[in-house]
Amino acid sequence: MKVFIESFACASNTADANRVRSYFDINGNQITDDPRTADLIILMSCGFNQIIKKQHFKRMDELQRLSKNDATIMLGGCISKIDKDYAKDLNKKGIYTFGPREIEMLDNIFGYKHKIRNISPVFKNQDSKIIRISTGCKGKCTYCAIKFANGSTLSRSAEDIKKDIIEGISEGFSQFKLTSEDTGAWGQDIRSNIVNLLNEITAMDGDFRLTLSTIHPKWFLKYPKQLIGALKSRKIAKNIYLPLQSGSNRVLKLMGREYTKEQYDTIYNLIKQEIPEIKIQSDILVGFPSETEEDFRKSFDAVMSKNLYFLQVFAYTDMKGTMSEKIEPKVDMKISHNRVRELINAFLDSKSECVGKRMLVNTNIESLEKNKMEV
Repeated sequence: MKVFIESFACASNTADANRVRSYFDINGNQITDDPRTADLIILMSCGFNQIIKKQHFKRMDELQRLSKNDATIMLGGCISKIDKDYAKDLNKKGIYTFGPREIEMLDNIFGYKHKIRNISPVFKNQDSKIIRISTGCKGKCTYCAIKFANGSTLSRSAEDIKKDIIEGISEGFSQFKLTSEDTGAWGQDIRSNIVNLLNEITAMDGDFRLTLSTIHPKWFLKYPKQLIGALKSRKIAKNIYLPLQSGSNRVLKLMGREYTKEQYDTIYNLIKQEIPEIKIQSDILVGFPSETEEDFRKSFDAVMSKNLYFLQVFAYTDMKGTMSEKIEPKVDMKISHNRVRELINAFLDSKSECVGKRMLVNTNIESLEKNKMEV
């Protein structure tokens, strides 16, 4: 059987897609890059925001048009759980859907000898090996729909994660990245924590370097000295992702972020004090419902007062079923776009000594503008 598998968006989704790809590969199927010749088409979807959702909707339509008449089509990933009406419409067309926690249903459908439950969620990215350490998070963010699909934190065992690293070292890898919806939430469901995992990994033999994906600031509030102490290991890259989202305490509370701007500043300063060479990356969400010009100025000042290495600035979009969808008033999209541009331009100007400055920022406003008639 020829199998076409496609994914784009976050590292966790890519890790899941590679797990599915490996499943069909080791069971004797042919992986193809051409959906027109495939007997089975699987799109691993992401529902991070409305723009990415619309991109996946468009791609699913394209794949249906390109597919053979007798091809089986499946939609995996978050969208099937985030947008259940869309999933039902696909089901009526004979298209299977499954969420991030339902990947092992493939064993029941296909009945292959080699089970997907025994395949690790990892993938190779250039010289690095990316390892998914958990699914879900412990966050209470009012704007996030991803938790509808991923649920609360479900951690893989430390032993399985270490086995993935050992296997990667044997394959010649020396760079590893631990990824999840919130890397810092690992272990909360199995009577452990991210500090224990990092200490176990860095105690392993071998010459390797570890990078971490997003860590919610609340874990630094819970384990300040322990987590920073673990990050000091020579085996951990001095580069962390610590999202701020807003510099306004009023907005942070509406967002359900579980920290204040002052607490974030304390964490930031403590990390920089203990590890001066560390590069801190962050996110800002602009145009959250009811955000005023004063709120935005607080976010602007919070960013510009820090020496951030990389910044992502997103314009807010409503996600169906989230608590923030009900918050009024909404901020006009033009105002959000102007605020995004102002913050990005000021941030880039502050990095005037850097070469390739555009690599220091990311935003979704270009995608929003391409889809402005649909937003």
